[in-house]
Amino acid sequence: MKRICILLMMIGLATLGADAQTVTGSGTTNTIPKFTGSSTIGDSNIFQSPNGNIGIGTTTPSDKFVVFNTDDVNANGIQPVAVYGIATSSTPFTSGVRGDVNSGAAMAVIGVNFGSDANSGGGGVEGLIYDTVGFTTAIRGSALGTTGNSVGVFGEQYSPFGQAGLFINRNGGDILHGRIGAVGQDKTVFRVDDHGTVFADGGFRPFGADFAESVAVKDGAEHYAPGDLLMIDASGERRLSLSRTPYSSLVAGIYSTRPGVVASQHGVDEALPNNEVPLAVIGIVPCKVTAENGPIAAGDLLVTSSKAGHAMKGTDRERMLGAVVGKALQPLENGTGVIQVLVTLQ
Repeated sequence: MKRICILLMMIGLATLGADAQTVTGSGTTNTIPKFTGSSTIGDSNIFQSPNGNIGIGTTTPSDKFVVFNTDDVNANGIQPVAVYGIATSSTPFTSGVRGDVNSGAAMAVIGVNFGSDANSGGGGVEGLIYDTVGFTTAIRGSALGTTGNSVGVFGEQYSPFGQAGLFINRNGGDILHGRIGAVGQDKTVFRVDDHGTVFADGGFRPFGADFAESVAVKDGAEHYAPGDLLMIDASGERRLSLSRTPYSSLVAGIYSTRPGVVASQHGVDEALPNNEVPLAVIGIVPCKVTAENGPIAAGDLLVTSSKAGHAMKGTDRERMLGAVVGKALQPLENGTGVIQVLVTLQ
C-alpha cells in the first residue's frame, strides 16, 4: 500500500510539471508588474514608493494616490484627464467621484490649475451638465449644518484684475437668483435679468446717505473736492463748476463725499472719464459752508455764496427762488466749515 501511494505522488508531480509554465521577465524596483505576455512580466506605469504612496504616471507620488497625465489630445479629439469617474446608476445622489474628510480644516476635493503655460484659461474644478429637464446643477455646494458659519459656495480672488464670482447666461434670461425657504418651498427675493436690472423684494441699503449722478466738471476733477457746492457751467457743455456768486439759480448740488448710489450714462464695462465727479442731488451730504451772511442754524435754507464752492444761509426771500440747495442739519457760528446738509433743490 505504501508503494502504491508513493507511485501516485510521483505520477502527480510529473503531470504538474508538464502543465505548469515558468513566468519570466524583469522590472524596476518598486514598480507594480504587469503581464506583457502569457508567461512574461514587465513594468507597468504604477509605482509604489517605500512609504506606501501609489503613483500612476509618476515615480515620486507625494500623497497616498497620485495620477499624473501628460498625454495630449488623442486622435479622436478627446481631452486627457488624470482621473475619470463614471456612475451609471439613476439613483439620486450617485457620484462619479467622491471625497470625504472628517476635519473641519480639510478639503474633500481640491482642483488645482497651475496655469503655467500658454494654454492657460482652464479651471480648478469644472462641472458640466447636459440635461434639458428638471432641476440640475453643474456645480453645487450644500452646507447642511443648521448652526455655525458655513458657506454653501465660496469664491476667493487675489488678483485685482480678476473676479471672485462670475455668472454668464449665454442665451439670455436671468443672470442670478437669490432665494430663501425650505426645500421645495423656494421663494425668489431678488434676481438680475439679462439687462442687468435688479429686482428685489427688500430694500437697498448702502453705506452712503445720498443719491448722486456722475457729471463732468470744468478744468478736470483734480480741481474739485468732496463737499464743494457746484453750479451749472454757463458754457452750455453739460458740465459743472464751483459756485462763485451769491444766490445763483444755477446751483446744481454738492460734490458727494461718499454717495450711496451713483447714476451714470456709462456702461458697466465702459472706461470712466477722469473729468467727472459724483453730484449729490438728493439726500444727506457734507457741504462746505460759510457764515458770511450770518451764523447758520439747523434748518436754515442754504444758497450759494461769494466764496467759491461754499454755501451760506439764505435771507433774501426774493432771491432764493430756484437758488436753494438744501437745509442745514448742523450749525456754523462763524468762519467756514463743513456741515451735514439735506439736499432739497428748490
